[in-house]
Amino acid sequence: MRRILTYLVLWCPALISHAQLGGSQGFSFVNIEPTAYLAGLGGSTMATYGKDVSLAYFNPAMHTKDMHNRALLSYNNYIADINNGYAAYARKVGKGIASGHIIFNEYGTFIETDVTGKVLGEFRANDYIFQVSYGQVHPKDDRFTIGGSFKFMYSDYEKYIATAFAVDAAVAYHDPENKFYASALIRNVGYNAIPYNNVRSPLPLDAQIGISKKLAHNPLKFTLVAHNLQRFDISYVNTNTRNKNIDLTTGQVTYDKISFGEKMMRHFNFGAELVFSDNFQLRGGYSHLRRKELAPENTKGAAGFSWGVGIGIKKFTLDYAMVVYFPGITTSCFTVGKNLSELKRAKPENQ
Repeated sequence: MRRILTYLVLWCPALISHAQLGGSQGFSFVNIEPTAYLAGLGGSTMATYGKDVSLAYFNPAMHTKDMHNRALLSYNNYIADINNGYAAYARKVGKGIASGHIIFNEYGTFIETDVTGKVLGEFRANDYIFQVSYGQVHPKDDRFTIGGSFKFMYSDYEKYIATAFAVDAAVAYHDPENKFYASALIRNVGYNAIPYNNVRSPLPLDAQIGISKKLAHNPLKFTLVAHNLQRFDISYVNTNTRNKNIDLTTGQVTYDKISFGEKMMRHFNFGAELVFSDNFQLRGGYSHLRRKELAPENTKGAAGFSWGVGIGIKKFTLDYAMVVYFPGITTSCFTVGKNLSELKRAKPENQ
């Protein structure tokens, strides 16, 4: 872990200077929120503590002892009928907690044709992520937790494949007495090992900081995450927007400039959770970047917002979340979790 952190510190300036966003990145599916807990809070989860193993998928410093021997299964009915599945398991290893994560995106069956439109057959397209993570309390100060992840990403589109390796590193500060948590994280520092068409794509590097605070004598918990801090301007210029001007003399097209405040706001995700008990929680989230990039100009509706609910039934945790990407276009995510230590062994029958 110390080697990973040292590597990131030494190479961070180079990584930041070469960071790219938007369509210039590859393997962006690594940023899909695969569970209802993560989706319900709108991506503002990297500084949230809990027993949900998926917290360690996005931030390895969020490993807690409550995750020991917990398993998680999740299904996300993603956009355009894309199937997203997730499985995770965590266990105490040495002085910390280790977890394994598997994610798949299944895009369905496509018709293969030649240049004339003649049908040649069918093919499928899939993405996979295999990740191992580890986190432990700092040996000299138990208010701090450090963690790291290693992931292997694999894409299989018809006869074409692409692979990539990446690491994450994080540190978290927790003050249980005041119910305050903070974390810093660098995700997806890696290398496109096997590229498509012999052109290597940069991975979706993401530097984040976040905080969460639960109010005293109140079920409300706030979360705030600032993402993509490696680059200030992450705005996208939509060339089809109506907010453009045409110089009648030169014919040159210019677009309305995005203000400093608007550029800053696109870095923030907001979340809130009403924790009534271990068996019932309500969640909500908002991503300003998602709303600005995906919502239409005239009718934005609830684009960028998300909500979710978590309940406990017979020692199982059941979570549901809905995310609005575009007016009328939503995704639904279902997650079930279980502490395997609570499974009762069947008593042998008396002979």
